Amino acid sequence: MTEQNNTSGQRWRLIVSWLVLLLFIAAVEHWIGWKTVLAPWAQFSWAQGLIALALLVLSYALRAWRMYDYFPQYLTGQWFATWRLMLIHNALNNLLPARTGEASFPLLMKRYFGVSYAHSVSALLWFRLLDLHAILTFAVFPLLMITPLKKLATPLLLLWMTVPLVAYLLHNRIEIWFAGKDGKFSELAQQAMYGLPDNWGEFWRSWAMTWANWLVKLVTIAWLLQQFVPAASWNLLLTSVVGGELTSVLPIHAPGGFGTYEAGIIAPLSRIVDVHTATIGAVNAHLFILGSSLLGGLFGWLIPIKQQATPPTSAQ
Repeated sequence: MTEQNNTSGQRWRLIVSWLVLLLFIAAVEHWIGWKTVLAPWAQFSWAQGLIALALLVLSYALRAWRMYDYFPQYLTGQWFATWRLMLIHNALNNLLPARTGEASFPLLMKRYFGVSYAHSVSALLWFRLLDLHAILTFAVFPLLMITPLKKLATPLLLLWMTVPLVAYLLHNRIEIWFAGKDGKFSELAQQAMYGLPDNWGEFWRSWAMTWANWLVKLVTIAWLLQQFVPAASWNLLLTSVVGGELTSVLPIHAPGGFGTYEAGIIAPLSRIVDVHTATIGAVNAHLFILGSSLLGGLFGWLIPIKQQATPPTSAQ
């Protein structure tokens, strides 16, 4: 019965996701018109576009490096296969509705490298927790600065930065605490603890590469958004981009993230610029990101790989 309910819930989330996409397309056409929205591309600087594309590719490489470093017993000497997997997974994750693209990671890890589903899913969950922590860090400080806690913004930010470190230090106690407990949150907590790196060196490297990836990605998208909304300040652009990226954790996620991603950008951006301008900037920046993701996925698909004859035994 529970399995049927889960299947039914997933089906409804997919249906709602596609409805969000259709409503978004219709709303933009009715309110602004797609011809008006896409008009800025006629004056777009393609030299700057190529720079933005190169920087996004760099962020993809940092993500692939994080994965390559995390699974040395499987991936050592197979950088191109790792690169291929990450590019394809990134494209599927960005384009498929309701975050269903995440399922491609364990499937591809099993197919290419023989990594067990439990191992790869736990690692992916750890990566996503690091990603979420990094994105929220960019949101925490600006939010604190506009509240009565303004004077405490810096110490609170420093305290927030220690969360992954505390989780790693206490991961054994956390595992014991949740062991044997039922519930979705308990399962996720245990799986996340299982996915933690084996040693301090791996922990620091995965954390550092997470930050390097998000610094490159967020700054690049903010710079790209500035090409369409030049009147906005740099802080506002960065905050708006963070808002867009945070929508990826929503339970309803349309194909390509259309609608929700734009809403995340528009919410803070429209405080300074008019909503029409904010919408045009958000849509075009999002189209560029999805385009780069598609190109990356196509490039990854063209990378030849060698299948492993005998998968190694998982170390965890």
